[in-house]
Amino acid sequence: MQTAIPATSMFLIIGLFILVRRIRSMYKPTKGRGGRIILPILFLTPGFSFLLNASGHVTYLQLSIAIFLGVGFSIPLILWSDYEIRNDGLIYAKKSPAFIITFAIMIALRYYFRQHISTIESGTLNMLIFLLVICYLIPWRIACYIKYKKVLKLKNTVSL
Repeated sequence: MQTAIPATSMFLIIGLFILVRRIRSMYKPTKGRGGRIILPILFLTPGFSFLLNASGHVTYLQLSIAIFLGVGFSIPLILWSDYEIRNDGLIYAKKSPAFIITFAIMIALRYYFRQHISTIESGTLNMLIFLLVICYLIPWRIACYIKYKKVLKLKNTVSL
């Protein structure tokens, strides 16, 4: 059980790091054509090998619940993630306390699931949590990219 504390600490540190970066991104313009918005999806690609070579045994019910929760988590993130053109003519992520609260709740729920679901073996639980992350991150980032492209198109038509 000694390895659970460092793993938990690392999980919380990484979650806090992601949350701080999202908050800071609200104060910095999004540059380029939006490619950086899609990058987190690419960062997940090494984890796909984990799903293919998994040591856990997932039931269809567990799989369905993880997918349902992941897609469910993506909905508020999609609704509260938006972009705007500010006075300097650059595109920024809109400031949204609801987004920050939702993201913090998701981190807390993932931590809770990891700590309190003891009936599922560790390999299976890791696989389910990774699947949950995939199912909220991919739709959320694709929707953010689409929203960014709309604002970028609007900016380009206004500046012409």
